Amino acid sequence: MISTKDIIIKIGNSGKGKELSKEDLNKLQKHLFKMYRDIEAVCNLHGIQICLAYGNVIGAMRHNGWIPWDDDLDIHMSRQDYELFLSKFASELPSQYKVSSYLSEGGSCARFAKVIDKSTIHVPLTSDKNEDSGVYIDIFPIDNVPNQKALNNIRRVWSYFLMYTASSVMQVEAKSETHKKFLFTTTDGRINWWFRQVWGYIFSFASSRTWHKWIERFAQNKKHTGYMHVMADLAICYREVPEYYYFPFRQIELPEIGKVNIPNKFDEYLTMSYGDWRKIPDESEKWHHYVSELVIPEK
Repeated sequence: MISTKDIIIKIGNSGKGKELSKEDLNKLQKHLFKMYRDIEAVCNLHGIQICLAYGNVIGAMRHNGWIPWDDDLDIHMSRQDYELFLSKFASELPSQYKVSSYLSEGGSCARFAKVIDKSTIHVPLTSDKNEDSGVYIDIFPIDNVPNQKALNNIRRVWSYFLMYTASSVMQVEAKSETHKKFLFTTTDGRINWWFRQVWGYIFSFASSRTWHKWIERFAQNKKHTGYMHVMADLAICYREVPEYYYFPFRQIELPEIGKVNIPNKFDEYLTMSYGDWRKIPDESEKWHHYVSELVIPEK
């Protein structure tokens, strides 16, 4: 079955999605890095290390900054730092920020933590406007993974089940006509929506918040094996990735942005998830978070 993300890319890139203007995209990118610096400042006070993740690493190493069309920012933390940040230090962020995670009151709005700027408005084309509709940064924890290939294959299937179920239950809870209308513009989208809807109803005996707690509990592995993974990254979920691919984080300096951290073996790290990451993708393969409303107040 085609993933929801691939369907959204296909629909959006077919002309049904409206890209941000260059001016708005530039404003969004600058604001995201301001948020990154605010998170970094709190983390530095408490010895917590963060680094750029995924497409932002491609931007740093291929474009010496941002991927020109990129409209989001992702962060990695070790599991230990992730838990410390969420449980003790996230409250020290400036007051306009809300942290959504499995530890948050009301639960998480994703399978990983988000830092949302409540002073902004950011409404994806596939979503309804709500209290979490602000510019956000995703935080992905890096977990220890057992060095047991056969058992990891089983764990991978179970993690796919947990994450698919959590997002399907979220779809049922959201009751978003906007999301439904967007997906129903294609046959693949309709099939995807109905399958998730039925699956979500079946497993809605527990709330999405509860499913997210189960996901986090399953992901955590305190035993140090020298191998790691990111459960939310389906390309490397429960695969034995050498720890040195991630740690120690490597510091680089980018024009107009300054010093940032990236994974230690960035080439190997990016190749795992993207293949030939140095190649510029075709227009039809470029990932955008198509937005119906974006408001970033001037400060």
